[in-house]
Parts: sequence; structure tokens; C-alpha cells
Amino acid sequence: MPTLSWIARRAASEIEHAEIRGVALAGGRSLLAFSALATILFSTNSALFPQTSEHPLGIHCAGLRAVSLWCATGSTDTGMTVSRVISAIVLVVSMTGFRPAWTCVPHWYVTFSLAAAMPESNGGDKIAQIATLLLIPMCLGDDRTWHWEAIARPLPASWRGGALAAHVMLRAQLLAVYVGAALSKLTDPLWRQGSAMYVISRMPQFGFSSSLGGLVKTVLSSYWSVAILSWSIIAVQIVIAALILAPRRFRFIALVLATVLHLGILVLMDLVSFGLIMIAVLLMACARTSRTVHASIALNERMAS
Repeated sequence: MPTLSWIARRAASEIEHAEIRGVALAGGRSLLAFSALATILFSTNSALFPQTSEHPLGIHCAGLRAVSLWCATGSTDTGMTVSRVISAIVLVVSMTGFRPAWTCVPHWYVTFSLAAAMPESNGGDKIAQIATLLLIPMCLGDDRTWHWEAIARPLPASWRGGALAAHVMLRAQLLAVYVGAALSKLTDPLWRQGSAMYVISRMPQFGFSSSLGGLVKTVLSSYWSVAILSWSIIAVQIVIAALILAPRRFRFIALVLATVLHLGILVLMDLVSFGLIMIAVLLMACARTSRTVHASIALNERMAS
């Protein structure tokens, strides 16, 4: 019972002083919006919504997906254009950081709409859909004009618990992603023996970019270079997973490791959207959750008076 009482007091104290707003959260939110914007602006309709026998119109609108923006406007050229324009406007405004309390829900809806309507997912769009949903309780109580502004007063008490819980869930999502990725590799014989990256480099859909040419051939010419590359990826994913629930200074180490990892994937495999989304969510996970902001606000108020 004393232990439960201590946990309850600690949780109440954390909620009372919770403050997840700041540059890390703002930067991650803007990068998430930029990633979706780049996908919409620089991808053709056929790339976003390839027509298949299962989805002859390209857009997937079964069940709950029917409420997505792309399904609402339709698969005609006009409908596609309307969806692109609306999505681009919402994402540009969200990316600038204007009125986070007003734009967080539209930002999620546009992200959800794209992920739901696309018949083929790269994984990153699903993560972005969950991340933008978790941003809603973090942003609805934010009365600032821009999410880049200095924090002049604490988040309203009615929003602190929800904002902190959403941030913890965001970090838990990342933990699940990296633990799942590492475990799936450890159960694969190709990854365990170190030859996985050699096989992946030659896959038609996710193979290494042909523009890297001689560099790729050099790296893949030796078993040990391939094995070290393969095993290093597993090790980095395990370390990121271990650090993601740690205090903030350790989460920044996870951010650096993840940035190196995903920039490498981005360059080698042309998975630009996936890489940007993962870096953005890791950056959001580095948002402060301590009482330092509240102490700074109180000090400023005392000095002003």
C-alpha cells in the first residue's frame, strides 16, 4: 500500500507539472506535416493509388475508410485535385505552426485520409496516422498563436493529464515499433547470419538505389561488410528501443541514432517519407515532460512583478 500511495503521489505531481510543449514537439509536428505534404505534391495519382484487381479505382474506401477525404471527393481527376488542394492547405498551415489548437484535428484527418485511402502502405503512413492522433490531446489546450512561441503560461490543468498520457503513448508506440523490428530480424535466418542486406539490396521494390552504383558494389563485395551492416541495424534498433522510455537526455541519444539509421535507409532505399516520419516522431518523443518550464514561468512572473 505505501508503494501504491507513493506511485499515486508521484503520478499526481507529474501531471500537475506536465509540460510537453517546446521546440522538440513543434519541430516534430512540422516535419510530420512536411513529409505528408511532400508525398502529396510529388507523387502521381497512380503512385499513390495504384489500380489493382481488388481496388480497380485505386482508392481503398471499404468500411471506416469511406470517411477519408480522398473517398469523399472521389477518384475522378477533379476529385483527386480537390483532395490534393485541401490536404496541401491543411498541411502547410500545420507545418508553419499556426494555432496548434485549431489545426491539430485537421492535420490528423488529412494524415488519416491518406493512410486509409492508399491500398499499399510503407508503414510510415500508419505511424504518422497514430502520431497525429496522439498530437490532438497535446495541442487542443495550447492557446499560443504559433507552436514555436515561448511558453508564457502553463498548459491548462484540464489538459495536462491527457497531454502527458498521449506523450507516453507516443513513446510506447516507438518502443513497439523498434522492439518489433529488432525481434522480427532476430527470428530471420538471413539477418542472424548477416546476409540480409545483400538480399534486400537486390529486391525489385525496396532494393538499393541504382544511383549509388559503385559505392553499393564496394560495400556489398565483402561478407563481413554486409554482416556488420546487417547486425549494426539490429543493434541500433535495440538501443533506440531501450532509450525511448528513458529520461530526456537519453532520448536525444535515441534521436541521433534513429536519424543516422533512417537517413541511411532514405539514401540507400529511397524511402524518403518513411525516414522523415520516423525522425519526426522521435523528435516529438524528446519533448520535455518535467517541471522546468513551470519553474521558469514562475521566475519570470516574479521578476516582472
